[in-house]
Amino acid sequence: MTLLEQYLEEKFGIMKEDILISPTTNQKKVVQELLLEVEQDGRTENVFGKIEQLKVLGRKGVIVYLNGLSDQTYRAK
Repeated sequence: MTLLEQYLEEKFGIMKEDILISPTTNQKKVVQELLLEVEQDGRTENVFGKIEQLKVLGRKGVIVYLNGLSDQTYRAK
């Protein structure tokens, strides 16, 4: 389990097995897959920092952010 996976689970109850469903593209992606892509792109620190900023919005805010990341990686392919 990566540090980011552990943080999401402990602070927001977001499990690595959870499925994100994009409201714009209707694409499904498992949180673990998304975090792996982020790690491979070398953006882990940026994502972690952004989640730290969004923590005041709670779980829902973080999920919206992760969905946005999912959409970005989907469009990049």
